[in-house]
Formats: sequence, C-alpha cells, structure tokens
Amino acid sequence: MTATGFAQAREQSTPPSDADPETGQSMTRLLRPYGWRFALVVILQVIGALAGLAPLLAVVELGRALLAPGPVDHGHVWPVVIGGAVGLLVRLVFTAASSGVGHLLDGRVQLSLRRQLAARLGRVPIGWFSRRRTGELARVVGEDVSAVHPFIAHTPGELVSAFVVPLVSLIYLFTIDWRLTLITLIPV
Repeated sequence: MTATGFAQAREQSTPPSDADPETGQSMTRLLRPYGWRFALVVILQVIGALAGLAPLLAVVELGRALLAPGPVDHGHVWPVVIGGAVGLLVRLVFTAASSGVGHLLDGRVQLSLRRQLAARLGRVPIGWFSRRRTGELARVVGEDVSAVHPFIAHTPGELVSAFVVPLVSLIYLFTIDWRLTLITLIPV
C-alpha cells in the first residue's frame, strides 16, 4: 500500500474529533442567518420569565395587605390580585410565543442542514455510496439532524429562564433584607 493510499484509508476510518474547530465554524456559519430569531426567542422568554414572577410578588403583597393591622384595604387588594393574574397570563403568552418561535426556528435550521447534506451527498462519487450502508446514510440525514432539536428549540429559552428568574428573585430579596438573603444563599 502506498503512503497516499494508507493516509486515505486512515482518514476514512478515523471518526472526526468532537473538539474539531472546523465543526464549530460550520455550526456558526449554519446558525448565523438565524441570529435575530434566536434573539427573539430569548427576548420573549425574558419577558415571560419576568412576568412569571408577578403572581409570586402579588402573593407577597397580599400577605402584607391582609396581615396589616386594621381593616383590609380592598382598593389595594384587588389591583394586586388582578396584577398577579395578568402577570400569569403574560407569562403564558410570552413563554408559548418563545417556544413557538424556537420550534419554527428549529424546523428552518433542520431543513437548511438537510439541504446542505443533500447538496454535499450529490457531489460525492458513486463509489462512495457503495461503501456505505443505506441505514448509515438515513441515520445521518434523519436522526442526527433531528438530534439538534433540543439545542435549537428548547435550550435558549430554558437557559434564559434558569438564569433570569433566580437573578431577579435574588435582587428582589436583597431589596427586602440583605441579611436574610445571604442566609438563604448558604444552602446554594
């Protein structure tokens, strides 16, 4: 076997490295046209996450109003209840919108990726297909492309919620009593 033949055989048998910088660049190139849609998903999720805190803050304010000495101020209680309900509704609408945009974005990215794969497969020599099993090609084009679904459709919104809600809650708790807030951070 010649050195060139050996290098080609080795190249075909070696799986691509996960830390391959070329992979990161191609993913960036693939996702770049959809950047503003990712930003929309994040913005909608931030609004939904912040609105989701309104019912919790309403419960706190209701507790203050109902436990205050003297008669209950109905002029203060009802706006708090309505504000909490509106916050819950806004959370539902914006979180659903974020998820919907994320899933539409996922569909477009997967379609683009499948088209790019088909275009590349259209340029390979016929002999390349004879060395591959049909199931292997179907897995790459079907299952492997579908595997990006959680990364595109769910992860941006879930990451935003995972950071925004605790951060805003922490800021709120610090405004109430910084000493008790520090004590609540001990288990964390």
